[in-house]
Amino acid sequence: MKIIAAPGPVSYPLILATKEYRDLDLVFGKGGEEGNAYAIADSLTSLIKNNLRIDIITVKRLMVIYPELRGPRIGVWRRGSAADILTRALIGKVGLGAEIVYADDWYSLSSMLSRGEVDSAVLSLGIVDKGVFLEDAVNAPGACGAQINGDPQYFIDVYNTGIRIARENPVDSADYVVSKLPIKLPRDFVLNILRRVDYGIYSPGDISGFIRLVRSYVDKP
Repeated sequence: MKIIAAPGPVSYPLILATKEYRDLDLVFGKGGEEGNAYAIADSLTSLIKNNLRIDIITVKRLMVIYPELRGPRIGVWRRGSAADILTRALIGKVGLGAEIVYADDWYSLSSMLSRGEVDSAVLSLGIVDKGVFLEDAVNAPGACGAQINGDPQYFIDVYNTGIRIARENPVDSADYVVSKLPIKLPRDFVLNILRRVDYGIYSPGDISGFIRLVRSYVDKP
């Protein structure tokens, strides 16, 4: 089965599941490249941007506002990312006048915060494990999920297998994920994700309001 996954935390259980599912054809990519794929796994924001369905949620929370939402400068990972879109939505929701300062990687954001170049930042659970979850602040149903083109049971079984492997041996799992990712990440970052992220199989429920929220900020500068 061909599954396209963004090379972020949503893909980690899928990478681990390839140890046991030899028929799993895992291809790294983004929503919009689905072709004949059985499933596409990505951030919920990216799925919405690419007009894909959210059939299942696999990651509940992933990003933390640290130490709290405050300006005048807020550090965010990459313009146009899920972190960017949801942070701008939150700023609009609370009416905070703030400038967003972008960085190309999570560790740069943490360094900018330490040096006082920004007053707060939206960080990954791979970096910090305390603060207010961005997903909760904007009433998001989760952080990542998938569109499934067919019977969802195979995806559910595969994903649950990856979660089980990660929980049984997070250290070896982190090493394996790092070795398979198409991007370079510190092993400790991946290990923190595997230990801290609330992975699972969740129903999205009524997400019409969240879809409208994301779409209202996708094209805004």
